[in-house]
Amino acid sequence: MLNNIYFGDGKTNIENFIEYSYPNFPQKMTAQLINFVSRMCFYEEEGAKLRPTILFTNKMDTLIKSVGNTIKQVIFEDENENMFRSRMKALTPFSSHKWNIYVQLNSNGSVEYGIYRSLNSIKEHNFNTNLFLNEELKARSNSVFAFLIESISSSNILFRSLKGEDMNLNFSLENRKLLDFNEEVKEFVDASFSKLKTTKKKLNELKILYQNTFKNCFRQIHGCICVVVDKDYVDNGFFGDGIWLSHPIELSKLFMQSTSYSETKLESYSELFMDMLNYDGITIVDNKGRIRAYNVFVESDSGKESNIVGGARKRAAFTVINSKVKKIVGVYFQSQEGEIFYNRNRNYRERKTRNLGTALPTISTSNFDDIKTRNMVAKSIPLFSEEDLVKFEQKSFLD
Repeated sequence: MLNNIYFGDGKTNIENFIEYSYPNFPQKMTAQLINFVSRMCFYEEEGAKLRPTILFTNKMDTLIKSVGNTIKQVIFEDENENMFRSRMKALTPFSSHKWNIYVQLNSNGSVEYGIYRSLNSIKEHNFNTNLFLNEELKARSNSVFAFLIESISSSNILFRSLKGEDMNLNFSLENRKLLDFNEEVKEFVDASFSKLKTTKKKLNELKILYQNTFKNCFRQIHGCICVVVDKDYVDNGFFGDGIWLSHPIELSKLFMQSTSYSETKLESYSELFMDMLNYDGITIVDNKGRIRAYNVFVESDSGKESNIVGGARKRAAFTVINSKVKKIVGVYFQSQEGEIFYNRNRNYRERKTRNLGTALPTISTSNFDDIKTRNMVAKSIPLFSEEDLVKFEQKSFLD
């Protein structure tokens, strides 16, 4: 007898999510949506793999007006939800060129299907991000409903609701908790610009540019490793097998020199960055936001990495993370299955400058205890070395 195994928890949780987001959601469409969601991770049309994003709402124009800088195109208008599956098949191919699908449920039972696209710069958050940051819409979520379903990897579907409900549906049989993409990328991006000196506004734009690039990577490429090194890093052979750029790409200089910039140039370099990340091996950036190398390989330590579950990419990531190369800041890892993480290199110590205020204290036996206390609480550079303190305590400092 054939033993049928169902993702029962997933079905129940989708139904609960929809019920919470919009209690009047048609039951027939819920059933069709669940069936479609089960195929979103590996959806194909004409041999091309597609990862659609679908927004359900009752007032699409209101959402666009509130968030702004977005265009939409109505494609179908139906009397009811019966054609849902057919409409998804017709609209999904548009996702290959950054169009998203929307489904508007009208009060009279009719359904409007269309596509929409954000017009924001790549250095700005797009519509799908700004929608869930909009406090005005959140306050109106009882009358204006919206929830987004996004295929983010070969085994994961992300659900987000205007009411603040988030859910990740994992179709993998592996019992593994996935880290939050936004949190991991934020930590990676912060590390990538920790040594860049610029205005707060420009720094924020650069970070969003990086975030958007890696969000596109998460949806469009099979996996990647991106290593952050210190701005003063000089390779001694550890990353010798790879392509180092004689002139590093400084994304920050593409629009930091003036108030004007070329969006086409930004897009082009962002796509170039993605192509580098899509190469086999490692892409290397530094903490001034410069792209330094790509197609880089390291020799994995088969002994230390033998207990790591995963392929060659993951073993390479942990080889870098566990290395004793002090100028390596951290490693961002992304797998085809949707696993992501940013791990800081435990051997990296960032040197921070500290304003001492006044001159160093005069050395005398009367203030030795105060000097020792201040030396202990110094967060970066000690006032005196431990050796000097010992000499001073033994009254041999000037010997």
